[in-house]
Amino acid sequence: MLKYIFCLLFCGILIQSNAQNFSIDNEHTAVTSKVQRFGTVDVVGRFNKVEGTITYDSDPSKISADVTISVDSYTSNSLGGEQAVKGPAFLDSSNYPHIKFKSQSVTKQGGQFIMKGELTIHGTTNTVELPFKLVEPAKGPRGFNTMAVFATLIINRQDYGVTFSRKLPNGNPLIGNEVKIELNVLAIEE
Repeated sequence: MLKYIFCLLFCGILIQSNAQNFSIDNEHTAVTSKVQRFGTVDVVGRFNKVEGTITYDSDPSKISADVTISVDSYTSNSLGGEQAVKGPAFLDSSNYPHIKFKSQSVTKQGGQFIMKGELTIHGTTNTVELPFKLVEPAKGPRGFNTMAVFATLIINRQDYGVTFSRKLPNGNPLIGNEVKIELNVLAIEE
């Protein structure tokens, strides 16, 4: 009986050993947002400070992510636009300095992976489903394992309490409600 229990414990350790923790490489990661302005053009911004951990497992259902994005790291091609995004009318970085995502589960639907998790923006947390593509870990030129994740998510900013709603003279919104978020993440094994 003791041998049986020992075997179960040992096998459990071997099964769990497939998990690898990876830290997001901020220098080689891009998180961008795109929102329509004046009803005619998309404004593209980038968050330059992204931190977090991705746990990779050969069993996709065990993959997880915990990510924090600094709102103050937002940049665009317009200083006034950057200040507005960080200001109280939009993301309000002084009161809500971070955007956070913490995964809950991963499933495969059709030919793609879907990561379900909690996304917190502007102090409001909603559950989202994030379709993603994964480039599995491989040894890089410096001898350590790296992996990549690519994902796109579309959210409604109103769902996160970002309720700025000024209209143009023609009645169209000055800023659209739909925000497209794109993630190109490189992570390095810890």
